[in-house]
Amino acid sequence: MRLARGLAARALALAAVLVAVPAHAQAQVKAPAQAQAPARVALLIGNAAYADAPLRNPLNDVRELAASLTALGFAVTAHENLKLQEMRQALRKFVLGTRSAQLRLVYFAGHGLQLRGRSYLLPVGARIGSETDVLERTADASELVEQLGAIDQGANVVIIDACRVHPLFTAGSRRMWAARPGLSALPVPRGTVVAFATRPGQVALDGAGALSIYTRHLSQALKDAPALPVEAFFKRVRAGVAAETGQRQVPWESSDLNGELCFRPDANGRCRHEP
Repeated sequence: MRLARGLAARALALAAVLVAVPAHAQAQVKAPAQAQAPARVALLIGNAAYADAPLRNPLNDVRELAASLTALGFAVTAHENLKLQEMRQALRKFVLGTRSAQLRLVYFAGHGLQLRGRSYLLPVGARIGSETDVLERTADASELVEQLGAIDQGANVVIIDACRVHPLFTAGSRRMWAARPGLSALPVPRGTVVAFATRPGQVALDGAGALSIYTRHLSQALKDAPALPVEAFFKRVRAGVAAETGQRQVPWESSDLNGELCFRPDANGRCRHEP
């Protein structure tokens, strides 16, 4: 009997303590603070091992960019030959886990296509035979840009080198009325830059070397001029690719930035302008 009374007294005392603790303090104990993302983060995906249309350059492209961005202080996550769920999960994890970053960069090299005004990136192993397959078996680049643009902190750079020729669009093999080669121009939300290896609806060149023509110029610019404002930076890349290809491939960019942005600002956070 005494034991029961003692336990009841302890329970009442514990309840009194919990009531005395403010609700917000209890919530703070239950929900530890989320870890802050590094200031500059990058997600790189290179898909090359397509069964019906393998590509030579994407894996080399990702490895080259990973080295260039790491040298600039980016926290880089690189993936190669991702299947559908792996690719979607990598993109989702990046969007959700980098909300506190000051600069988020996403790069994709591989196959892509456009359908009814939206752009889609092809994972490895995807079999595309209908418009429904495009919606269910690819990653929606348009949705990615929209999700990044909804983050209210920092800036976003999305770079897509995914305009190679796919057998889906070779003569006599097209099976979808609305699907088109290349990518569709993306609406760009505030605080975001989108860059394509070539103009919307056009096809990019792989090049004869280890890297795609676009990524080679992109990586070189990251080494030579990372402090340029991104508009001038991508203009430099565009000019190099256009000159090398005789205007057959002209990169495209669109941006909506409120302030100045560069890949490596100076100690005072400023970009460097060319004379």
